[in-house]
Amino acid sequence: MMRKLIIWVLALLLIVTMLPLFAFAAEPAPSIQSESGFLIDLKSGQVLYSKNENERLYPASITKIMTAILALENSKLDEQVVTSKRATEQEGNRIYLVEGETQSMENMLYGLLLNSGNDAAIAIAEHVAGSVEKFADMMNQKAKELGATNTHFVTPNGLHDPQHYTTAHDMTLIARYAMQNPKFREIVATETRPWHGKEWESVLNNINPMLYNYEGATGVKTGFTDQAMQTMVFSAKRGDRELIGTLMFAQTKQAIRLDATALLDYGFANFNTRQIAAKDKIVSTNAIHYTDDLKTSVKTGADLYYTYPAGSNPNIQSQIKLNPPAKPPLQAGSVVGSMEFTADGKPIGSVPLLADQSIPSPTFTQRIAMLHVSRWWYALLPAPFLFIGFIYRRTRFRSTRELNLNQLQDYRNQNYF
Repeated sequence: MMRKLIIWVLALLLIVTMLPLFAFAAEPAPSIQSESGFLIDLKSGQVLYSKNENERLYPASITKIMTAILALENSKLDEQVVTSKRATEQEGNRIYLVEGETQSMENMLYGLLLNSGNDAAIAIAEHVAGSVEKFADMMNQKAKELGATNTHFVTPNGLHDPQHYTTAHDMTLIARYAMQNPKFREIVATETRPWHGKEWESVLNNINPMLYNYEGATGVKTGFTDQAMQTMVFSAKRGDRELIGTLMFAQTKQAIRLDATALLDYGFANFNTRQIAAKDKIVSTNAIHYTDDLKTSVKTGADLYYTYPAGSNPNIQSQIKLNPPAKPPLQAGSVVGSMEFTADGKPIGSVPLLADQSIPSPTFTQRIAMLHVSRWWYALLPAPFLFIGFIYRRTRFRSTRELNLNQLQDYRNQNYF
């Protein structure tokens, strides 16, 4: 009896001991049907899931994310966009523009991103750059700037071209950038919008299924061609966290929606994100100090977030590193150093440090005071005394030499006579 009791007590203790391990054990990454997938935390940019993320595939209409952000950055919403014949000849999804039809850029963008209008994409490209070809150059330049190095765009709508390709990794970078634009974010989260065209009166319906099937979904775009199959860039928000990712080459709409759901659930359940630096926060008072009148504090130049496994408690440390002091004047906002962060001893990122206030060119009096503050001139204090000593020794040496020569001459004269 006593032996059984001891065994039961030991078993209970073992279970209690193991409970924290079970509680903090991360779920295995989901197995997705899509050929390629990539998921990151939108704020920190840290990778939460990847599968064939650098495989070059055809994007189809998720291309329109790049088209939209370029339009937002290079035009005004109230600009009038005229439809060309080329725009009306596009296949696939359209908003049924007719040649010569004029719509505001804002309307065109809603038609582009909600109804996935291929005709709207051409009209926008021609308005912004003058031609589709020149707009494609803009798209590729922007992709390069964002680090999308395995991407090459040919069309603004994603209709198939063998040289029009990207990766799940690159499209996620592009979409993350686009989601920083408030108007872009507003459009891709819109479910419906009335459309008043020259020949087509209708309601634009956002064809992104995640908006209707996933709680907290915030965007962004779907696509399909026979060559690309199903593609999707998706995002969702829970509390302070937001995730964004890309899926490419799925066989069916249901498959890609289930993959997106699985990745979002996995990301929210298994990771946490915290802010470790806030933009414009003073981190060192009067860190740059020339004189009592010429000084400024330094502040952080950007936000920084860190994503880590749920259940862990990383030890995050920061270190301020200032650049060698430059001569004034110094403009407010100038980079004067960096603030570097580590988690459990490993580097995790940094933010620039900026001068909080401007420092003007010093007056003559302030320059003298700067010499006193810097103290480097103390090393020059002995110089005048050394110089005087040198002159004194040289003068004395000459006097002694002349005296000796005179004495020698006298001696010779005496001996001669």
